[in-house]
Order: sequence, then structure tokens, then C-alpha cells
Amino acid sequence: MKLPWLIALSSLYLAFLTLITLLNWTGADRYWFGALNLYLPQAMWALPGLALAVLAWRGERFWALVPLCCVVWVLGPLMGVRWSGPPAQAAAQGASLRLMTWNIKYGSYPLEPLFEELDRSRPDVVLFQDAVGALGGTLAGYLRDWQVYSHGQFVIASRYPLSDLEVRELPRAGEGQEYLRCRLHLGEHAVALYNVHFKTPRRSLNEFRTARKRPWYLPKAIEALSHNAETRQLQAAAVARALKEESGPVLVAGDFNAPVATRVVGMLREQGLKDAFDERGRGYGFSYGQLLFKHRLPWLRLSFMRIDHVMSSREFGTQRCWTGTGRASDHRPVLADLVLLPGPRR
Repeated sequence: MKLPWLIALSSLYLAFLTLITLLNWTGADRYWFGALNLYLPQAMWALPGLALAVLAWRGERFWALVPLCCVVWVLGPLMGVRWSGPPAQAAAQGASLRLMTWNIKYGSYPLEPLFEELDRSRPDVVLFQDAVGALGGTLAGYLRDWQVYSHGQFVIASRYPLSDLEVRELPRAGEGQEYLRCRLHLGEHAVALYNVHFKTPRRSLNEFRTARKRPWYLPKAIEALSHNAETRQLQAAAVARALKEESGPVLVAGDFNAPVATRVVGMLREQGLKDAFDERGRGYGFSYGQLLFKHRLPWLRLSFMRIDHVMSSREFGTQRCWTGTGRASDHRPVLADLVLLPGPRR
């Protein structure tokens, strides 16, 4: 390839990645293209860089550095890689808690892998979503020694005492979508615990599959995705308003259906919450993405999005955050070891 063409294509590639990065920094779900991109495997944006690097290596090796640097950017910051150091020793002095959040898609998968994950992870508190009817079977027996709250699709199970369960509605959700709030009693402290499940983007993304075969359908697909992203932001705003009323430690976890580079997560951060994986995760922490390959490659339990989150207020320090198995649901559980720090923090 001639040098002018190589420079031009490399510049376009760099400009495209810069645009995606800026969208992510400002809240990608403000715009339909940014929202759509968040639900695609970001690793695919490394492929043009690899191709350009190979072409440059054959004749203009110096110019291979530009696309190779772009590839590193994709595989690192753009895909959300984290590599935290060891937690501060001061955090180990407080009351500890292992929290798990998991969309278990109850009834769609065998329960044995779910029980194996629970036995292996040994959480203190579990927040399930998409768990309608889960306590009518063997899971109820497994949790018989726990304190359990259940409503609709939600289950909260804890080895610590729970109290004051509230069922709160989410705006513009349809089908009676809600979230749960209760109090978790961790030693002498009462923690506000939220179990949330924001609106899924699945139907609006399916509109783009239709538009791929029928190009004239694209405006409707864009409108559907924009409306879907707006609804999820309204739901996050409702939770954010509730957080303003809290005066003590807070934990919010669940299936946000939103990666970290969204206004959905950003609005909760604005209320002082931290994402546990951002703070103490290692690697990508992907919790979802299997449906893209489920029917053609059912053995490939691949995840490429981080849409399930554990978030905490400043009263908590995070020791570790990680994801579990992909065998028990199309979502992986997210686990966080948290420590309630001594002394007032807010």
C-alpha cells in the first residue's frame, strides 16, 4: 500500500476511535450511535488496526506504530480493562461483607451450576434478578437458613438481618417494573440496600437486526434505541433521587443493562457511589454477551459487556471484585468483597 493511502486510512481509524472514546467519556447513551456501540463487542474495533499494521509492516514499518497503538488502546481503555493494586490495610479493620448480584434467568438454565457457584463463592448477601418463582423450588431449600425477601422478579437473601423492605416503581418501564430497597444490618450499622434491574435494550437492538435486511427500517430502529436509552436514564434518575434521601451507607447492585460508560452509571456516581470493579477489579469483568453466540456456538460462553454492577457509597472500601461462572445463566454473577470503614465518611 502506498504511503499516502496508509496515512489517510490510519488517520481515519484514529479519528474514529477518538470519537468513540469521547462519546464514552461524556456518556455514550446520550446519542444513539454511542448507545448502539456499547452493546457491540469492542474487540472488533481492533481488527482494522491489525490489518493496517500488517500492510504497513510490509513496506512502511514506522507507520505500523500508529495502528498498533490504536489496537492497544482498543484492547485496554476502550474495552474497559482494569488492573487494581492491593487494597489499603486500613480497610481490613471494618466489618466485611461479600455481596453477589446475579440475573439468574430462573427456569431457563439448570440449577446445579447455580448451587455450585454459591457454594464456591460463599456470599453473605445475594441479590437475584429475573428470579420469578425461584423460591418455589429447591432454591428455597438452599436458602432456608438465610433471611430472604422476595417480590416479583427479585430475591434478596442475606446471612445478616434485613428489615424495612420497600417496593418502589420505576418510570416509563411498562409491565410494572420496580426495584427493591431494604435495610441490611451489618453489626451496629444499618445499610440501605438496593436491588435494581433497569430496562433491557434487547428489543431495540433487534430492530437493528431487522434494519440490516431492510435498510428503510433504520430510522425506526434509531428511534427505538434512543427511546430505550432515555427510559433507562429516567429509571437511573429515579434511583439517584432516592439516594439523595439516604444519610448512611448505601449499596446499589443489580442488572443495570448499561456499561459503565453511560449516563445510567454516571448519575449514580454523581450521588457519591463507586463501582466496585472499577475500584478493585482485574481484567475486563465482563458479565454478559453470550446471547450473540448462544444459538450457533452454545459451548462458547463468551461475555463482552459489563452491564451488571455492584456500587457502594464512600463508607465502604472494596477489597476485591470479580465475576463468576457463565454456566448457570447468560449473565455471570458479580461479586465484591466490601469493608464498612470505621468512622463517618459522608
